[in-house]
Amino acid sequence: MGNRERALQVFAAASYLQARGANPYRVRAYQRAALRLLRMSEDAATYLDERGELDLPGLGQRLRRKLGELVRTGRMSFHDELVAAEPRPIRTLMSVPGIGPKTADRLVGELKIRGLKSLVRAARQGRLHQLRGIGPACERAWGDAAELLLTPSAVAEASELAQLPLSPAEIAQVGDSDTQHHGPERAA
Repeated sequence: MGNRERALQVFAAASYLQARGANPYRVRAYQRAALRLLRMSEDAATYLDERGELDLPGLGQRLRRKLGELVRTGRMSFHDELVAAEPRPIRTLMSVPGIGPKTADRLVGELKIRGLKSLVRAARQGRLHQLRGIGPACERAWGDAAELLLTPSAVAEASELAQLPLSPAEIAQVGDSDTQHHGPERAA
């Protein structure tokens, strides 16, 4: 795993924190850390100290520890915990490239989209661009991507690529859960 992939995971954690209304200073700390990873000319592993923390100035101790874990193992358990805390429909929608936690939350809350099949349906019906900031190109791309994710081979790959704490069977099951309720509605 290179610095770019690490930075993407840190940016994702920042997005989750921001979507949950976390302290803006904390969100910015994660964003700045991700930018630093992107701008590093050498592998971040060269900055690991004897405790396995990423020894870079300007990072708090907890963030150094989390980034050290990411550099050492290729995963950041904090990111995994943030993903796991999301309701299943949100996690499922986030398996579509370009849909992050805020957008998934808006799709569920405002359009009542609960799975990949209903996302495809809504995209084909032209309902996605009812949401502010979503145009026809995005609507088409998300519909196409969701349709591809519904193919059996893509389900296993999407679970691995998105690092979702869902099995391929669970993703397929959530493919369309419009009639099921998976926890309390979240505010948009």
